[in-house]
Amino acid sequence: MSRRVFITGVAPICSLGRESSVFWENIINGRSCVSRIERLAGAPVPIGAEVGSLDGDALEPKERRFDRSAQLAILSARRAFEDGGLKDPRAPAVVPERIGVFLGTSRGAAELIESYHARFQDRGHQGIGPHASPHTTIGSLSGIVAQRLGLQGPNLTVSAACSSASQAIGWAFDAVRHDRADVMLAGGAEACLTPFCMTLLAAAGILSRRFEEPRKASRPFDAERDGIVVGEGAGIVVLESEESARARGARVLCELVGFGATCDAHSLTGIAENGAGLRRAVALALEDAGVAPGSISYVNAHGTATRLGDRAETAALKNALGARAGSVPVSSTKSMTGHLIGAAGGIEAIVCALAIQEGIVPPTINLDHPDPECDLDFVPLKARRMNVETAVSTSMGFGGNNACLVFRKTT
Repeated sequence: MSRRVFITGVAPICSLGRESSVFWENIINGRSCVSRIERLAGAPVPIGAEVGSLDGDALEPKERRFDRSAQLAILSARRAFEDGGLKDPRAPAVVPERIGVFLGTSRGAAELIESYHARFQDRGHQGIGPHASPHTTIGSLSGIVAQRLGLQGPNLTVSAACSSASQAIGWAFDAVRHDRADVMLAGGAEACLTPFCMTLLAAAGILSRRFEEPRKASRPFDAERDGIVVGEGAGIVVLESEESARARGARVLCELVGFGATCDAHSLTGIAENGAGLRRAVALALEDAGVAPGSISYVNAHGTATRLGDRAETAALKNALGARAGSVPVSSTKSMTGHLIGAAGGIEAIVCALAIQEGIVPPTINLDHPDPECDLDFVPLKARRMNVETAVSTSMGFGGNNACLVFRKTT
């Protein structure tokens, strides 16, 4: 028998803030912190949406040896745990064996790998210590978080390009509803604002070159869009069974009710113009949730601001949502946060949860000249106050990876 799964805690960390209240205020007010980044001065694209220094954050000395992505994940996981009331001594305890961690990342320990490679080039094998391998393995991300928080349930790092965090949340959702865990920390972390990673992405031809106006560079669904703006950060949610949440009197933000995942099987980097793979992911998620396309209140779109991607997603949503597609508010918060790559779905799941809780949907900023081929209601420029009963989050990634999550207001 399938169990209901609630979101009882959230912890966004990105360029727009490290606390939920600050993050949400910036999101609904349409702010952007994209800027030139000093450490990217030698990269072909020197702009991005960075978190800033972590020197003032509560990281233990040992944790400062981890990659920046792992540090962001640790900070987000701890705050999600606290936001969910799981450190409240008055609440009934959830045993560590029943709490797991599923996290997504695309590039993994990018900064640390570059650092170790520089040492190797300079000093050969003598520059590489015993911690180099475990600290740079992609699969270590969720293990590091579990170890630092003492969580002994299911543990997995998902690397599915830009759908990584959404897939991590989806598979964690399955773990809770099928009674493999009572609580799961799920989401993603990414820190690939490094010279080499930015060079790789620039060489792929997907980055915006609007260097002189960084805050206007991320322009999803706009006719003048020219590519993505990379961001960094982490977004982790607490997924909890109804029984566990009710037993400890947890605050419930919303319910996660559906998950769908597909592969385009089309190209490692390209997207089918009709968005067929994403359309199937949305259809599967809605079927899983038992939600009719016509009852969706809001869609948080993948919306990266690439030419083909935005048009393919528009086509996918039209096909998946049917006759009501044109009247469903859709926005891309990447216009403000930048694209957090493997962590994007974690931040965007938090946006969906807060939109349901607060009764307001975020805008798509920089949408000054809508692309005629992207003709849905993309909530241009200003947030919209409305009742949000059901929210959908979509994700697409290299390798043809697609994912969709469905959230619903609890009753």
